[in-house]
Amino acid sequence: MTAGRVAPTNPFTPFPKEEIEGSIPARFERIVREHGERLAVRNAEAAWTYRQLDEAARRVARGILTRREKGAEPVAVFLPTGPDLFSAMLGTLQAGKFYIPIDPALGDGRNAVLLKDAGAGLLVTNRATTDLARRLAPTGTEILRVEEIETGPPGDPDQAVSPDDVAYVLFTSGSTGEPKGVVQSHRNVLHNILKLTNGLHITPDDRQTLLYSCSFGASVSDLFGALLNGAAVLPFDFRSLGPRRLAEWLEREELTLYHSVPGVFRQLAASLDGSERLALRLLKLGGEPVLASDLELYRRRLPRSCLFHVSLGATEINIIRQWFADHETRIPDPVAPLGWAVDETEIVLLGDDGAPAPGNTGEIAVVARTLALGYWKRPDLTAAAFESLPERPGYRLYRTGDLGRLRPDGCLLHLGRKDLQVKIRGYRVELAEVEAALANVPGVREAVVARRETLRGQQLVAWIVRSERGAPGAGVIRRSLAERLPGWMVPNRFAFVDALPRTPNGKVDRQALPDPGRARPSLETPFVPPRGKAEETVAEIFAEVLGLTGVGARDDFFDLGGDSLLVLELVARLEEEGGWGITPADLLEAPTPAGLAAPAARPERSPGMVVSLRRGDDGPPLFVVPGGEGSENELTIFARLARHLRPGIPVFGLRRPARVREDKPRCETLAATFLEHLRVLQPKGPYFLAGECVGGILALEMARRLEADGERVALLALLDTPRPGLARALGHRVVTATWPLHAPFGESLARRIRHHTRNLVARERGRRWRYLLEKLQIAARALIGSGRAGALSAGGDGERRSGRAYVGELLGHRLRPFGVPITLLVPEEPRRRDWTGGWSELAKGRLDLRLVPGDHASYIREHAAETAAVLDEALEKARAGCSALRDTDADRLRENGSTAAVTSPSTSPFPENQARSRSGPKGPGNHLEVSR
Repeated sequence: MTAGRVAPTNPFTPFPKEEIEGSIPARFERIVREHGERLAVRNAEAAWTYRQLDEAARRVARGILTRREKGAEPVAVFLPTGPDLFSAMLGTLQAGKFYIPIDPALGDGRNAVLLKDAGAGLLVTNRATTDLARRLAPTGTEILRVEEIETGPPGDPDQAVSPDDVAYVLFTSGSTGEPKGVVQSHRNVLHNILKLTNGLHITPDDRQTLLYSCSFGASVSDLFGALLNGAAVLPFDFRSLGPRRLAEWLEREELTLYHSVPGVFRQLAASLDGSERLALRLLKLGGEPVLASDLELYRRRLPRSCLFHVSLGATEINIIRQWFADHETRIPDPVAPLGWAVDETEIVLLGDDGAPAPGNTGEIAVVARTLALGYWKRPDLTAAAFESLPERPGYRLYRTGDLGRLRPDGCLLHLGRKDLQVKIRGYRVELAEVEAALANVPGVREAVVARRETLRGQQLVAWIVRSERGAPGAGVIRRSLAERLPGWMVPNRFAFVDALPRTPNGKVDRQALPDPGRARPSLETPFVPPRGKAEETVAEIFAEVLGLTGVGARDDFFDLGGDSLLVLELVARLEEEGGWGITPADLLEAPTPAGLAAPAARPERSPGMVVSLRRGDDGPPLFVVPGGEGSENELTIFARLARHLRPGIPVFGLRRPARVREDKPRCETLAATFLEHLRVLQPKGPYFLAGECVGGILALEMARRLEADGERVALLALLDTPRPGLARALGHRVVTATWPLHAPFGESLARRIRHHTRNLVARERGRRWRYLLEKLQIAARALIGSGRAGALSAGGDGERRSGRAYVGELLGHRLRPFGVPITLLVPEEPRRRDWTGGWSELAKGRLDLRLVPGDHASYIREHAAETAAVLDEALEKARAGCSALRDTDADRLRENGSTAAVTSPSTSPFPENQARSRSGPKGPGNHLEVSR
């Protein structure tokens, strides 16, 4: 009987709903009658038609029944993937038993545990695996070799099988590390195949890949999706043969349906060169988050006739959601959608308390009649995972452990695993979101992120497989991520590996990720040993602060994993061990040991007032007056926002003079001083100004003076700026008087106490003491370190007094009438009820109010990208207004016959001053380049 390729002739026939009330053997028997001569299964050793597979299965059933009594019981099937295994599984079902597949390739230790837990009295194996089976199986287990029953007649087992009978037990990894067996019935399996068949339009002409071990739940859809529809299933050992052989096999065998985890598909896609002639009509990915970059790979590597399919499934329920795409589909999210509902499978989103989540985001829970029957011999786990629904007889609820969000159109988005949600520096981080951002970095093929305990505390570590060896380095990847993610979501360490460790079913094995160690990461800059005592000392301090074993003279502090929190510690160590007057701005300007070594020997030098937060050549710059005390520490915070602005826009920060010798520095004096330095870089308008917090008051005074001088202020953006007045000035005096209570914590002590009290009450009783102890430890560290860090960050007591006087003067400043329109960015959680009303009155209606996410403490730190997008929009609007005005002026000049040139803000006067700024402005103060 020929088992070759049959020409496509079969139209799609939906899977009948009534057949889920039958059994797997009954459905298979009908398929054998209709498609007995078609290819059912083929591997490297054999190819069987449906008739041959059925005959072998019936022989196995007869062999089982000659050794065991009738009735349901487990039968362990210990065979490698192939025709013998499939016939043993089907034969076990035909005999009225249920099978427990144990893959000989998965390791002796694990298999011994599974065989003991299975408790099967009979184990089906073959000649090649008999000795191993005898060694691993518990004493008293009867061994049945399939070769022993080949000569006997197959016969008809004639065993009645109910849809409620158990079909199989599949062991999956539990949260405690111990395997747990998922028990499924015939009805549940058939319902899963119904959803799969009707979603994918499976026909007898299809050829299905089988890349999974049959010991895992993902194999069920591939195996029975083919064998219960008359299609062919072709196993392939990816772990042994690799991606290139997989590509050749797909082409040679004319596979039409491909299914794997995304990681295996990425390896396959990397091995394709475009010369292949693939017959694939559908690419099915699941088991791990499917990224937008996977859809892009599909578009580049697979034919337009192939569809892209994403599904959410679990061993406990199988298919939950399905989503399809083609070459024209675009998705705005970093992770592909999970799609829409499938037959009689509902979802609800739950909060941590198990109740429906108040919004549209929460843990995905499934409500269905065809959930798993439970966990094998574990009634405690069954009761914990499956919840009965008295109001809906026959339905139960299962919590998947996956996080999701429902779009208004009902499409479900995947937000990663709940157990992969971690906290870094108090911020919640979705590891899947970081991994998705890494996948979009050019040159990164695969990446996985995990939290690790290091000498610096809890940090994010990324393991990366690059497309080409040697590129990109940690610096390029870090800078690329900084454009997409807030600072705390950018991994501190990058470990470059040739391949990620994987479990037998192809998923990333997070437990087997190698130790990232403390070695210097791979950078674009080659390692250059420090030369001279100064460079060696600075490099040693770099290494200690960053937790590395070695740092080169030209290694960038930020590329090595430094962040704004470590800046102060590094500055403190340099001051403590070398007596060098390094400031955070110095580190931003020259972030290498070689760059810091020379200026470290000149502590008497005076830093400038203009700091470049980002280089660019796209028109006039944005000048920023920072909040707080106007020091360089505030500039490092605003530099984070500058990184998220549209590329090309130059951004400069205006830093308060190192020492303001007046007890009460006048706002007018400060504005005049800032404008003197600003005009060195940009002598003429239009000007674009922004002020953050109290810096907005100073920016407004600067704008008023520029307008009075006849200059155009195209944009005045105030970022959460309080309206100055006597009441706020008095409030600042109270805060200053109680400063020792506030200094260690960086914000209102009362506000923090309220925040942590709410968190404490919301926690379960057993976790409250742990939370309280953790926060007390943080407070203790803050109190211990506040003296040194506070002195360095503000320049000692004198600087601190000067900074407080600076803030007090701005808050008490009396605003004069002004005609400059104001763009006011206000967080959605404002600190004052009359926040916008006061500014609206002062601006006389010329106020453009924009809301940004977060509160005053988080709208730049946690929501830098969103806030930058709002500021970008305001900048573009202002620039467009300048262009329109310039065009009107040009038309007017032409009408008057004038040949005078019209000054363009994109050509004059800024570019000529850019060249000047690179060698240092010829005017008051200095210009520092900060490109972080």
